[in-house]
Amino acid sequence: MQGGRDGIWSDRSGAISIIFALVILPLMIVIGAAVDYAIASRTKDMLQSAADAAAVGAISMSSSAVKQVIQTGTVGNIAVAESDALKIAQTNFGGSRFSSITSSQISVRYASNTFNSDVTLTSDVPTYFVRLFGVNNVAVTARATAQNKPIYYYNFYVLIDNSPSMGLGATAADISALEAVNGGCAFACHITGATYDTYILAKQRGITLRYQVVSRAVQSMINKAAASQLVSNQYKMAVYSLGPDAQVTKLTQVAALSSSLSSVATAAANVDLMTIPYQNYDNDQQTDLLTALKDIKALIGTSGSGLSANDPIKVLFLISDGVEDAERPKNCKEKLTGDRCQQPLDTTACSDIKANAVKLASLYTTYQKIPSNTWYTTWIAPFQSKIATNMKTCASEGLYAEVAPSGDVSAVLTQLFANVVNETHLTH
Repeated sequence: MQGGRDGIWSDRSGAISIIFALVILPLMIVIGAAVDYAIASRTKDMLQSAADAAAVGAISMSSSAVKQVIQTGTVGNIAVAESDALKIAQTNFGGSRFSSITSSQISVRYASNTFNSDVTLTSDVPTYFVRLFGVNNVAVTARATAQNKPIYYYNFYVLIDNSPSMGLGATAADISALEAVNGGCAFACHITGATYDTYILAKQRGITLRYQVVSRAVQSMINKAAASQLVSNQYKMAVYSLGPDAQVTKLTQVAALSSSLSSVATAAANVDLMTIPYQNYDNDQQTDLLTALKDIKALIGTSGSGLSANDPIKVLFLISDGVEDAERPKNCKEKLTGDRCQQPLDTTACSDIKANAVKLASLYTTYQKIPSNTWYTTWIAPFQSKIATNMKTCASEGLYAEVAPSGDVSAVLTQLFANVVNETHLTH
C-alpha cells in the first residue's frame, strides 16, 4: 500500500517538473522581453530628451543659427546649425549606458523672420534576452520640432528736415491756396518779429504745410511702434531736426533717445518750421543735410546685433524733400551761385552711416515742381530728376519711399517702420 502511494507521488512530481519546464521557458521569454522593452523604452525617453534639447538649442538666441543669419543674412537651411544640433543631441544622449545615436535627420531653417528646427534621432538598442530568438537590437526613434521668432531690440533715430523749403504747401491745392494769398509764392516763410508772416497766414487760412504733415506722421509712427512692442522697452527713439532758428542751423535734438515713446511722439509733433529773421537771410542757405548726417552718424555709432537692449539694432529715418541749400564752395555737384550750393542730397554721409551697419530709411517728400517760380526753374529744375535718385541711393535696400503731394505720409512712414522690423533687422 505504501509503495503505491510512493509511485503516485513520483508520477505527480514528474508531471509537475514537466509542467514547470513547459511554463518557465515562455515565462523567461516574457520576462526577458519585458527587460529588453524597459531598456528600449528608457532609451527612447533619453533619445526624446536629446532631440528636444537639440531642436531648442539649435535656434536659441545664442546659437550659431541666429549669429549666422545676423552676420550674413542667410535664408533657408543653416548647415552649421544642423551640425550643432547633432552635437547637442549627442551630448545630451551621452549618458545612456545601452546605446548611441545611430542615425539622424536634422533641418534648421530661417525664413520669414522665423527659425524652425526639426530633429529626428534613431538609436539601435541592443537586446539581451530576445537576441536568443535572433532579434539583436530594437530601433527607437524620437522627433522634436521647435520655432523661434526672436525679439530684437532697436534704437531709432529720426531726422526731420524742417528747413524753410518744408514750408511748401502740403498738397497741390495747398500750394495754389498759398500762392493766391502770398503774391504767387508757394512757400510760407516763418519770419520772426515780422508784421507779415506767411507762416501765420497759412495757419489762419487753414493751409497745410509739408512740415506739418511730416511731424504728424512721425508722431503717428512712434505711437504705432509703441503699441507693437513685444516686450517692454523693446524700442527706443530719438528725434532731431535741422534747428528751430536759421541763425543757428545745426543738428538739433528734439527728443533724446528714450523708451518713453509717448514723450518722444509728443515732442515730434511739436517740430516747427525753422524761423528766419528776414527774407533771403544768409542767402537762404538753411538746408545743410550733409553736415547734419555727418553729425548724427557720430551720435548713432555702430549698430549692434539686436539680441539685447544693450546691443540694439540702430536705424536712422531721414525725412526730407531731398534738396540741399548750403554754403559749400567746394564739392558742390551742381552750379554754384557764389558759395551757395543747391543740389540733390550728397549721399557720401549716407554711405558712411550704412558702413556702420546702421539701417537707413529714407522718406522723400516729393519736391514739388513750381514752374511759375523763377528761382525754381533756374536752380532746382535742372536737377529735379536726380532728387529722388539720390534719396533712394541714401537708403538701405528696401527702405526707401516717396510720398507725392496729397499722398499719405503717415501710412508710408509706418510701412517703412514695418519694413525695418519685419524684414531687414537680420541682414546686417
